[in-house]
Amino acid sequence: MLFTKRFLNKEPVVKLLINRHNNKYSYTNTSDDNLLKNVELFDKLSLRFSGRVLFIKDVIGSNEICCWSFYGHGRKVAEVCCTSIVYATDKKHTKVEFPEARIYEETLNILLYENRNGPDMDLMQATSTRGAVAMGTTYTSDDEDDRRTPGSSSRESRDSCHLNRIRNTKQTS
Repeated sequence: MLFTKRFLNKEPVVKLLINRHNNKYSYTNTSDDNLLKNVELFDKLSLRFSGRVLFIKDVIGSNEICCWSFYGHGRKVAEVCCTSIVYATDKKHTKVEFPEARIYEETLNILLYENRNGPDMDLMQATSTRGAVAMGTTYTSDDEDDRRTPGSSSRESRDSCHLNRIRNTKQTS
């Protein structure tokens, strides 16, 4: 009942699919440690964000060995799979990785979906490396627009604006 009520409110969801036994190849030397690190990080995040994000650990069974899924407003926003097949000279091995930074990044991004009717596109673009590159839009302040000279190219002008911003940041630090 609690799961249904929270999910219908479209609370952000982090789901860890973990199935140690679903493997037809042997694991690499570091796979067991990395599998445990993924479980420990899930437990740590679920304690830290328990009131803000719904955390689901699926151990029942699936085709995946270790995969993180992130949901916002009832739809999948991102996925981080931790397994790959490594081809050795004698046989194939399953490698389990621990992409800690990426898991933290997606967990923080999913917080953008809490208590909102829809994602704030300006906030999404500002916090997403993929969004900023994909949209190709740059924002400048009125002061930066005034500094641009009519004869310079847009790239030179943009580069000088970035340099000025860096200089200003260093001076205020």
